[in-house]
Amino acid sequence: MKKIWSRMKNYFKRLPMRIKLTVSFSGPMILIFILLLSCSYMLIEKRYEAQIIYSADQSFEQAVNFLESHLQNMNYILELVGADRELQDMLEEGNYLTRQEAGDQWRDYWRINDIMTSLEFSDKMYQCGIYVPDSLVYAYNRYHFFPESDLQKKPYYEEMCGRINQGLLYFTGLERSGPELVGEKQLRVAMLKKIYGEAGSGSSCIARVSVSSDELERIVANSDVTQKGISYLINQRGEILAASSQENLDELSGKGSLPGHGRNSSWQELRMGGSAYLYRQRKLEQAEWTLVSIIPRQDFYRQTYLMGMTLIFFSVLIVLSIFLISWLLGKYYSKRLVTLNTKMKQVQDGQLSLEIPEEESDEIGELFRSFSYMTKELRKLMLEQYRLGKNVKSAELRALQAQINPHFLYNTLDLINWEAMDYNAPEIMELAQNLAQFYRISLNKGRQIVRVREELNHVRAYVRIENYHFDNAIRLEIDAQEGVEELSCINIILQPFVENAIMYSIARAPDMVECRIRISAVTEGKDLIFCITDNGLGMTAEQVAHIFEENTCEISHGYGAKNVNFRIKLCYGEEYGVFYESQVGKGTTVTVRLPALTPEEAEKILYIDS
Repeated sequence: MKKIWSRMKNYFKRLPMRIKLTVSFSGPMILIFILLLSCSYMLIEKRYEAQIIYSADQSFEQAVNFLESHLQNMNYILELVGADRELQDMLEEGNYLTRQEAGDQWRDYWRINDIMTSLEFSDKMYQCGIYVPDSLVYAYNRYHFFPESDLQKKPYYEEMCGRINQGLLYFTGLERSGPELVGEKQLRVAMLKKIYGEAGSGSSCIARVSVSSDELERIVANSDVTQKGISYLINQRGEILAASSQENLDELSGKGSLPGHGRNSSWQELRMGGSAYLYRQRKLEQAEWTLVSIIPRQDFYRQTYLMGMTLIFFSVLIVLSIFLISWLLGKYYSKRLVTLNTKMKQVQDGQLSLEIPEEESDEIGELFRSFSYMTKELRKLMLEQYRLGKNVKSAELRALQAQINPHFLYNTLDLINWEAMDYNAPEIMELAQNLAQFYRISLNKGRQIVRVREELNHVRAYVRIENYHFDNAIRLEIDAQEGVEELSCINIILQPFVENAIMYSIARAPDMVECRIRISAVTEGKDLIFCITDNGLGMTAEQVAHIFEENTCEISHGYGAKNVNFRIKLCYGEEYGVFYESQVGKGTTVTVRLPALTPEEAEKILYIDS
């Protein structure tokens, strides 16, 4: 025994700390589990019955509401039948029910049939009709027309006549009705009412509207919430009109007398065949129907799987509690090392801005201080490297801006000389002004940020100069949304695409009469969108796909698409830049996407930490 105990101790010593803590505290956790389980069992046992009663009440009230809604709809249809002008006129004639000619009878049939059909609704849920003398050729239709002899055969005929003659409603029991020609007959319950001609004169007849027993059974079935329970609808004559389950109804009927037509009541105790039940009933005054719901006491304990689910739930809960307590203890004993390990992993993931907590003056505290010093030094090195990188990027931008081709300036100066020699006219002044404006905006005192208005003026100056080369064959259209011209952009991002539009259209196709260029500037959400469209030679899909892989624009054409795209992404990020759409022979559309910023906001973003 001692040897076994010694082996267990040695084995326990070799276990990790977390497992030791789990085993050490499993006893208290199991005790917690037993207490929770006991309390839960008693709570569920008490609340389960209340939950079933509550669900049964809700379903019962809902069924009552649906039944009352059907009764109101049926009564409303009868009111419509009695108020129908055409039917009142027919009743006022006094002799339409006794006409002898077959042709007249069939004309009456179709007139009344159309009236009844128009009053039916809800997908034939309700069936509307009237009782007519047996002598009429359509009396046995039993869909919209019923023979008066059907009423005389009913055992409750005298009671029915008494109520109907007083202008009251009367409800039949279950009876089959439907078109005899196709044999479609359903069990239905009908509401009867006598209707008269206008102002009570002329003839009268009994109108009826019925609802199928299937609809009543559907409503009653929804009020039953237990497996062996039963809900049924019974009238004042003791006839069951609908039941949620005929099998359960027969089983309960064999045990004793079921509750019948009666007054409203809450849940009451009932014993039948040695079994205990709860029952509730509600009387529907308008139809003298009673809805009865019966729940066996046994059903309160039948669904024991709920208790099993509760046990599983609390089992999972206690297991989680065991691991939670073990984890808390492990954190208490080793939280300093865990914290240091976490900080190291964060540094490995690139998080250098860490707050290192103050530690005690022991070995672990020394590790914390050394690690804190190392992190601060590493952060300084990273910041220094970042500043160097920003300086390199700024230098690259300045180098790109320095690539403005002087060849364009030389050609323009040469044009100015020729204009002076040939015309001795004021065109020289205009050309010089456009050239001055072009280079003033291009250089921008060494800064990259300009307003959209200035960038558009830069393009206008460029096109005016180029029109001297091409005899005013370039047509420039600029459409700027209101307020856009006050936003900012980096300079010289539109002129290269205008230059390409000219060089790859009218410059290479001398037979082209006119070069049309359209620039639109709009905001889209938080972005600023430029669209430059031309009618030039266009490009193939392969050329568009590789346009940024190599500098497809000649050096003499300015920055080129690649340089503009690089500057935008360098300043604002990868989600911004230049996008091409082109078709050979149909021209090119260039979309330039930038963030919609004011000059102040753009300056902060562009020159921060530079």
